[in-house]
Amino acid sequence: MKQKACSIVTVALFLALIALVPLYWLLFPRKNFSDSERRYLSEPPKLSAADLKNWSFDDAVETYLADQLPCRDALVGLDAYTMLLSGRQVAEEIWRDREGYLVEAPVEAAPDQIQKRMNRIAALGEKTGLPVYVMAVPSTGYVRRAALPQALGDLYQDEANLKRICDTPGIVPVDLEETFLQEGQSWYYRTDHHWTGQGAYAAYRLFMAAAGHEALSYDSFYHHTVEGYVGSTRSRSALWLAKPDTLTIDEPMDAAVTVTFSDDDKAYDSLFFYDHLQEYDWYPLFLDGNHPVTVVENQNAPADAPVLVLVKDSFGNTLAPLLVPSYRKIVLVDPRYYRGSVSGLCAEQGADEVLFCYSLERICTDLNLSILK
Repeated sequence: MKQKACSIVTVALFLALIALVPLYWLLFPRKNFSDSERRYLSEPPKLSAADLKNWSFDDAVETYLADQLPCRDALVGLDAYTMLLSGRQVAEEIWRDREGYLVEAPVEAAPDQIQKRMNRIAALGEKTGLPVYVMAVPSTGYVRRAALPQALGDLYQDEANLKRICDTPGIVPVDLEETFLQEGQSWYYRTDHHWTGQGAYAAYRLFMAAAGHEALSYDSFYHHTVEGYVGSTRSRSALWLAKPDTLTIDEPMDAAVTVTFSDDDKAYDSLFFYDHLQEYDWYPLFLDGNHPVTVVENQNAPADAPVLVLVKDSFGNTLAPLLVPSYRKIVLVDPRYYRGSVSGLCAEQGADEVLFCYSLERICTDLNLSILK
């Protein structure tokens, strides 16, 4: 009798669960965006005869229901930690090292494709007659590979790819590898693929030396910190228990700036947009994130100070504030969104120097560099 009662309770709970899930989908509002995963969730699928023939409607329904699953964050996190604890993280795109850093898995890149992109960059220097500096940021996983299992650390190809970039004729390499391989330094965030303020400042000093400019001391900048930063690798890995970082903000002293964006008709007087601290993603705090073209004018710079065109991915957003005191104008160009001529922009803005600041992962994968005008 007792066993029969237990069976009835089990069946009742199972049926209740089956009933509650569709009720949840019907009664609770649909989420459009996942803050934790930093992505838009699937839209309700629309039925068509063509979709029924190739089964794509079934796939769309499955994806939509999975995105709207009750307690989704908890279930996704449980799956991520199951993969980690069972030793299967090699199959994931984000790995956790022994010290708790979340690093991107290595990307495969054909050497000829990297060379093609570098040749396009070198051609820009030849066309404009300007010195072109290239700063390729090594991946966190490569720099921290000693904290990974050797089998995973050996998969990174950064050393060969960085050498290929530095050996490209027609560019001036800004080699970060030796400096970033120094142990005991916090070059990168634990929960984000970007460099910290310490990493950006080290890169700044190396660029200034390569360009023949005098770098300012670390104490020449105001340093602010904000606790509780969680970045993109935490969002992509679903390892929700990762310890948050301290976001570092390095602000130049005595710099009066005017900041304008090609896709915004307003002008701003700050390099930092603190409203983004009210959002889940804090990184757009720096120069309001990524725009096709961002122009930073330093009102306090001497009239003969140079003009820099900074072709960049998001790493350049934290580098630019450090460069502001040394330039009259910095023009940031993001090839992922800008479709104009970079050489034409150099002429239009009166550029004296060109700096490419790109993560090595982006150089390996970003097709926009291959069609760089």
